[in-house]
Amino acid sequence: MKFFKEVISLLVILALIGTFALLSPFLVLPKARGAIAPDFSSQDFSLQLIPIQVVQTWILEQQSVSKDVEVQETLKNFSKKIQFKENTALEGFIYNPFGAVGMYVLANGQQRYTCYFVAGSNQQTGWLSDEYYAHPNGLFSFNTALTPALKQHFEASLKAAKWTTKKFEARKLKFELSKAPYLLEWQKHGFALHVPKESPLNKNKMLQPNGFHLSCPLALHDLLGEQTPLNGLTAISMNYYGAKLNEKQGLELAFETLLSFQTDAKLQEFLSAVQKLDNDWEWHPNYVRINDANYAFKKEGNNLFVCSSPQKYLKGGNFASQLKTQSLYCAGDPKLLTKLDNAGWAAAVLELFPIYRALNDLSARTKSVSTHNQTISWQLHKKYYAAGEFLKLFGTAFE
Repeated sequence: MKFFKEVISLLVILALIGTFALLSPFLVLPKARGAIAPDFSSQDFSLQLIPIQVVQTWILEQQSVSKDVEVQETLKNFSKKIQFKENTALEGFIYNPFGAVGMYVLANGQQRYTCYFVAGSNQQTGWLSDEYYAHPNGLFSFNTALTPALKQHFEASLKAAKWTTKKFEARKLKFELSKAPYLLEWQKHGFALHVPKESPLNKNKMLQPNGFHLSCPLALHDLLGEQTPLNGLTAISMNYYGAKLNEKQGLELAFETLLSFQTDAKLQEFLSAVQKLDNDWEWHPNYVRINDANYAFKKEGNNLFVCSSPQKYLKGGNFASQLKTQSLYCAGDPKLLTKLDNAGWAAAVLELFPIYRALNDLSARTKSVSTHNQTISWQLHKKYYAAGEFLKLFGTAFE
């Protein structure tokens, strides 16, 4: 996470530089740019991009078209908070501003770990510390210090990695999740995420979309440690309808969720683990009581259905579902994500949190969210620009 924040800081500096550089009428941005980046055979997730290419494109839109004052303020606030600490391990590294930056989640059996790649040159190669590895093409960094076993696995993975020159487009971001390809297209007033079809071997049920709907795969097989109750969870499908404060000022959620597990045994382990958590939840055979609100649950094979109002969402003991045809599905009204009825004074308190205000603003500026023909489309109203709204939302996450 530390290195991730350092990369974000670097992007902000590039953005500020780009703000002035792009004022030149002679600057021409190429549609595509080539850069070298590695691919690992053991990667569960991979994403690469050229930061300066993305930043230049977004800033050009901001300067020439959008001219959103809030975006300018976000960049200024970013620049004020940037503080670099001397890192002696990186003294011999020279960053390539036109090179690629990558993020990878690598699998060593059932264990996962994250690494980042930044293009550049090093005075020496090999392990600079337990968190940094220098390669002729750039620098690899890790969230935490690697164990000897993981260091050995990374060295073997790097030795077998394929280095290829890829073509990058600022408004088309390709990434890979569980060996499947995805494409995110940034448009002026929204974005489109093209997702792969669901594998016949991984066909899970999903809820029939309602409220604000999200269905997605998860890969948490022992990822969070052996004792984590989420292990074995392979997919989640949710319809969310908002929240309210009850008479005792307890938070009540309105939702229905379908959790899919590897096996029935994993489902039972999950239920057993959450029932042993140290909290005030009251467990009953078919429901759990939290903050004076009852949430019903029902097991069906490897699936666990949980909902707030069984009279609405579990009619006759059945929930409305369908087979998934694609790995990701999202649709509905995003305003429901920040909906809180009977809030009273709590609403004023929530407004003090920048991330809540930012989510509220983004949902209010959203025209539609839909999924059709393997594409998730999130469209803003015409007066708002996707790149700027993303920067503002991302900026508040670091306040």
